[in-house]
Amino acid sequence: MKSLPRVAVIGRPNVGKSTLFNRLVGRRVAIVDSTPGVTRDRLYGVVEWNGRAFGLIDTAGILSETVEKFDQEIQLQIEVAIEEADLLLFVVDALDGPTAEEEDLVRSVRRTGKPVVLAVNKIDTARKFPGTEFHRWGFDRLCPVSALQGTGTGDLLDIIIANLPESESRGEKIPEGALEIALIGRPNVGKSSLLNRLVGEERMVVSEVAGTTRDPVDSFFRYRGRELVLIDTAGLRKKMKTASGLDYYTLLRTISCIERCDVAVLLLDAREGASRQDMRIADMVVGNGKSLVLAMNKWDLIESKETNTAADIEKGIKADYPHLAHVPVVFISALTAQRMDRLLKLVVEVFDERQRRLPDEGLNEVLLEAVGRLNPPSAGGRKILISGCRQVGTSPPNFEIFTNFPDRIPEHYRRYLTNRIRDSFPFPGTPLRVSFTKRRAGGKKSPKSGKG
Repeated sequence: MKSLPRVAVIGRPNVGKSTLFNRLVGRRVAIVDSTPGVTRDRLYGVVEWNGRAFGLIDTAGILSETVEKFDQEIQLQIEVAIEEADLLLFVVDALDGPTAEEEDLVRSVRRTGKPVVLAVNKIDTARKFPGTEFHRWGFDRLCPVSALQGTGTGDLLDIIIANLPESESRGEKIPEGALEIALIGRPNVGKSSLLNRLVGEERMVVSEVAGTTRDPVDSFFRYRGRELVLIDTAGLRKKMKTASGLDYYTLLRTISCIERCDVAVLLLDAREGASRQDMRIADMVVGNGKSLVLAMNKWDLIESKETNTAADIEKGIKADYPHLAHVPVVFISALTAQRMDRLLKLVVEVFDERQRRLPDEGLNEVLLEAVGRLNPPSAGGRKILISGCRQVGTSPPNFEIFTNFPDRIPEHYRRYLTNRIRDSFPFPGTPLRVSFTKRRAGGKKSPKSGKG
């Protein structure tokens, strides 16, 4: 598996970085406000454009002077983001023109030796053609945009993609067809102990001190004739939106490991149950299209276990987080090796389901039955017709549904059809992607319109 190249959005406060981040990622993630310095926490999203994908890192506004400790911490996070990035997206304000503060930033950016794309933002309100004043900085890649209206963002993405390195594999040679598993979770839940138990030797330093593991380490072993690669990651000590310094670096490394893996095993402490932080990590896995298994570790330390204790805990998790109802849960002990075989068997099953391809006939039967039970809502007084479905990809499974108004399908109806597919074809632990496409008369698929 390969890691996505990364782009860090940088610039001084209030030039529109978060608005541009939201525009490129395609959903409202970063907080947008006219007050300088609103973005305090680094955010991360995945952008797909013309068959390529990259990770986008939003950063706070860079300040020339950092008097307060809090501001110093923000600048440290920015430095980490820049260090991790393959390309820097430097956002400036067309209305203000080049500032002295940005002159300092230009010199710092040049010292990194990394490619820079200059996005001249707010062209919708500029009185003259933006960009000419910024040419004196000597950046070859310059693109006028309006993050608010979306003008020029397609051209900007073309420039970014053209200057990004290809996704890189790790230096180690991974056996062809190996199943790559990321062990993720909060500190001290037993990730390194689990890795040592599965691999069968003391490869990782195991300590009761939270945060012993800093960088991911790969371990290879075989299970029932299958090649498996375990990626152990550092624990995420703080909430992802408040991760700072070394914790922020750890977050980026964990994201990289999730991008690389096929299946993520999210390790939880059975004594504490699932926390909001755990579920944020789970959402990160699903959002990246990866498969997920929840492993309740330290089950041997639960003293008052009854017959239905495990079932009740699993039921509670899925009641609190219904979007993870398809994710299998296993109760283990890395210390005593309890249910180690069950865990690995689940991971392999989830991986195989992730690559499963369904026949069109079976899919269409499920789809027609679902539409018969609940018709899609009308679009501006016109009836929406669903004419068919097919699977167009795996890892994760990707389905294309044909309709006369693909842009008018509401989100709740997309979820409804997705759930009906999963009712018949469970795909345990794996997210499903469903898109809508228009077909011309005669059954031919119409070409999809590109993004603006």
